[in-house]
Amino acid sequence: MLLQMWCLLALGLCLGVLESQALLNHETETIEKCIKNYGGLTPETAERLERFKEWSDGYEEIPCFTQCYLSEMFDFYDNRTGFDEGGVVQLFGRPVYNACRQRLELSAGRSESSCEHAYAGFHCITNLEGHPFMQIESMPNISESTKTAMKDCLQLVHRDEWSRFQAYPDFPVNEPIPCFTRCFISKLHLFDERTRRWQLPTMRRHLAVPAQGAQVAACHQRRGRNQCSTIYQQFTCYVMAV
Repeated sequence: MLLQMWCLLALGLCLGVLESQALLNHETETIEKCIKNYGGLTPETAERLERFKEWSDGYEEIPCFTQCYLSEMFDFYDNRTGFDEGGVVQLFGRPVYNACRQRLELSAGRSESSCEHAYAGFHCITNLEGHPFMQIESMPNISESTKTAMKDCLQLVHRDEWSRFQAYPDFPVNEPIPCFTRCFISKLHLFDERTRRWQLPTMRRHLAVPAQGAQVAACHQRRGRNQCSTIYQQFTCYVMAV
């Protein structure tokens, strides 16, 4: 992530331990240039960069840093024309661009970008990148109903647990967010808890799994410690079956 690169760079320079190959081309010089008017790279500015995602939406703690950094380092931003849609989509994905569109596009009556515009747009991007809603939107081959069900189920979970969503593609033995799978499966009516039968044709329509011809005969026999765990274990079996 770009923000993580900033943090590593700033903290590493202060401590004198950063390996040069970890940097983007000219990143050291660029950051030094962009904060030169604010005391250069010090422990204080390093700490501020580390908290970039926590900065207020409407207040850039190091004024004009974002515009300077983006224009020096990347092709998806230009000081005059602002954010290039194609460039942002290529690096961050269409869902992120769509979610931040209002802040990325020049507002009515403006013909040029500004420090405020650069910060608002990029701050939005960095706060959405990796967000579970964006990951859900980027999932291929799943229906809009599935995306809605997953988002609704995440809303029932404390936000401190949302970071665990990233673990699902690894198919861990224990479900990262307990009962999340049972929740969206129930909303989509893919499993009848009374008869304990899966609606595989409906599952294929919504989730494109299990694959046609996959060996799934034993999936319904899997058992977990409770109903949530059992549904997660069985669903994972259907997803991974070949």
